[in-house]
Amino acid sequence: MQPDVIVPVVGAISFFGSLGFIMYIYLKSRNKERLALIEAGQDASIFKSDRDLRSSLKWGILLVAIGVAMFLGHFVETYTAMEDGAGYAPLIFIFGGAALIYYYRLSKSEYPEI
Repeated sequence: MQPDVIVPVVGAISFFGSLGFIMYIYLKSRNKERLALIEAGQDASIFKSDRDLRSSLKWGILLVAIGVAMFLGHFVETYTAMEDGAGYAPLIFIFGGAALIYYYRLSKSEYPEI
């Protein structure tokens, strides 16, 4: 086989193998922690996370801002003399950061104890 075929295959196998190994270690250690809590007679309900609406709101605002940034990046790239794709990354970071700041201020005014 030629090296230009082997390198992507080995890279893909290594990447997904590493992800699988990390997940295995994470699940194994989580199981050990839960078993240790049960053996100690404590409740393992501390591992349950309640999904709250604030998290969904944060991700929604962030993803909408990134979508708007990509939309504006297309226009910046089309109607200016920028290189291919040079307008996307800065706009995504600017709009994403602005969205997270907006969410912080919104949640701070709604929930002052945060």
